[in-house]
Amino acid sequence: MINNGDKIAVVMITLNEQKAIRKVVNDIRSVDPRIEIIIVDSSTDDTPKIAKTLEIKVIRQFPAMGYGPAMDVALKASNKEVIITLDCDDTYPVDQIKSFSNFIFFEGYDVVDGNRLSSKPKNMPFINFIANYLFALIASVLFFERIYDLHSGMRAYKKKIIENIPYLVDGVSLPVELILWPIRLGYKVKFVNINYKERLGMSKLEPLKAAWWTVVRILRARFAKKKN
Repeated sequence: MINNGDKIAVVMITLNEQKAIRKVVNDIRSVDPRIEIIIVDSSTDDTPKIAKTLEIKVIRQFPAMGYGPAMDVALKASNKEVIITLDCDDTYPVDQIKSFSNFIFFEGYDVVDGNRLSSKPKNMPFINFIANYLFALIASVLFFERIYDLHSGMRAYKKKIIENIPYLVDGVSLPVELILWPIRLGYKVKFVNINYKERLGMSKLEPLKAAWWTVVRILRARFAKKKN
C-alpha cells in the first residue's frame, strides 16, 4: 500500500499485448491494489479477454485509430487526482509508481517524467538512442530547460492539468507534446531516471514516422498559440 493509492489511476493503451498484460497488471496491484487500472485497447489478439479476467476497465477502440486518439481517451478516462501513463509491455519499472506519485502529492510537482536515457538502454538500438538524445537536446535549446526524454511511456500527471495541455490528438509521438506543453505553460516538472527493460511482445514503433512527428510536435509546442 502507498500513500493516496486510492487517488491514483494507471492508464495504458494496448495493441496485442497478451504476452505482457497479466504480469503488468499484477505488478501494479502488488504496488497497491487500490490503484485504478484502465486500458484503451485496439488489439486483435486475446489482450481484452485477459484484461476482463483481471477485472480492470477496458475501453475498446476498434478498429484502431492510432496512438494519439487512444492516449487522449486514456488520459481522460479517470477522475483520480493523479494519472500515471505506462506502456503495457513490461518495459517500465512499475515499482516506481510510488515515488512518482509522492513527487506530486508531497513535493508539489505537476508532472513527473521517467527518463530512460541517462545511459543507453541495452534493448534500445543505438540509432534510436542517438535520435532520442538529439531530439531532447534540440527541445532543451528551444525551451530553455534541460529535457532528457521526449518519448517516455511512463509519466505521472496531476489530473487537473491535463485539460489545460493543448496537444494535437492526431498522429504519433504524442508524449513529446505531453512533456513540452507543461514546461511551456510553467508547470512544475520533475525528471526521474528509470531503468528501461526489454519488452514482452513485438514493438509497434515506426521510426521514420515517429521522427517526423517528433519534429512537428516540438515546433508546435514551442510556437503554437496557448489556450486562452
